[in-house]
Amino acid sequence: MYAPSAVTQFTYKFNKENNTDIEKESVEFLDGSPFVTIDFKNTSVELMLEYTYELAGIQEYLGIKRESLLPLKDYPFPPEQK
Repeated sequence: MYAPSAVTQFTYKFNKENNTDIEKESVEFLDGSPFVTIDFKNTSVELMLEYTYELAGIQEYLGIKRESLLPLKDYPFPPEQK
């Protein structure tokens, strides 16, 4: 993953739009590169494929642009859990 924070943003928006409960479980660094673990829970195969396809495109775009966040007005972060 190029931008783990963007995974959080995208996942939040995707969950709201598709009534899913996908979670970014953890971020580990392997050989200096971030690796994100995703829990798809009870998400249908079709939505898992849509999610991964869209996320791959986002990560590629952010890598080319050297950005680490998506536009906040379009992809807000989830509210903080208390």
